[in-house]
Amino acid sequence: MTEVKKPVSMKHLILLVTGSFLLVVALLVFTFAPRHDDGTWLKTAYEKKLGKIELVNAMRTNLLISAEAEKNSVMADTDEESRKFADQSIRASAAVEEKRLEFMRLLGEEKAGSETEPFQNFSSCWEKLREVDREVLALAVQNTNLKALRLSFTPAREEIQRLETALNQLMDSGASLPDAVQITRLASRALVDAAKIYMLQAPHIAETSDRTMDKMEVEMKRLDDQVGQSLEKLRDLVDEAGIPSLNAARTAYDDFRGTNAQIIELSRQNSNIRSFAMSIGQKRKVAAQCLDYITALDKAVKESVTFRATR
Repeated sequence: MTEVKKPVSMKHLILLVTGSFLLVVALLVFTFAPRHDDGTWLKTAYEKKLGKIELVNAMRTNLLISAEAEKNSVMADTDEESRKFADQSIRASAAVEEKRLEFMRLLGEEKAGSETEPFQNFSSCWEKLREVDREVLALAVQNTNLKALRLSFTPAREEIQRLETALNQLMDSGASLPDAVQITRLASRALVDAAKIYMLQAPHIAETSDRTMDKMEVEMKRLDDQVGQSLEKLRDLVDEAGIPSLNAARTAYDDFRGTNAQIIELSRQNSNIRSFAMSIGQKRKVAAQCLDYITALDKAVKESVTFRATR
């Protein structure tokens, strides 16, 4: 006996078609959905937003670390410490840039309009800050003012002391000579003029104005000429017993002149003063602006997260 098939109802037909359609969609999604190299599904939009928040926090943290290390480099007392802190600042700055590029990649994938402007503002500010940092750190590690001070505090001071000892011996050996008064006057004048040059070193090292340094150097040259003239005149007045002391005085002063020339050259570069001025001036302002842009970017990301999570 042949079984008679019942006609398919409209309801069952609709269910059959709908089920088939959903199955096809599911297969297509599974087949063509983008995956990471490790085979896991791409993060959800919400997870990406949380990742952006982490990136923003990392940028802020490393920017602050870089700024603090840069200040320590500027204020360091030795070349070794200055370079150590400069390296720390450079590493932290590189970390900021790494996170910024990662954020830019995510921004390009999502095309999040509310985050674009604050990110662009931060990126422009960040480039300015990196330029300032490069200049500040390059100056800081040179330590020319500190090196000039060290030369003044030790070699130059010791050379003036040697000059004083030699001239005192010269005056003692010539005390019984007919020209004893003139010898004493010339020796004393040479010592005083050399001491005046020494006293101008510290103000020169601390000075920021080229014009003022020019005036100091003119005065140093005038005093140097007077010292040379005094020592030259003494040669015609001392006897044979005083020659060794006079030669010792001339050697000590020649050494002092060489040291003074190094001090002036280092002082003119003003690397410590310039880096310090940039650090507390231009660098501070640009860094503060960049932090403001990071705050605005952080706000934009968090508002986007809140909006999407509560829809």
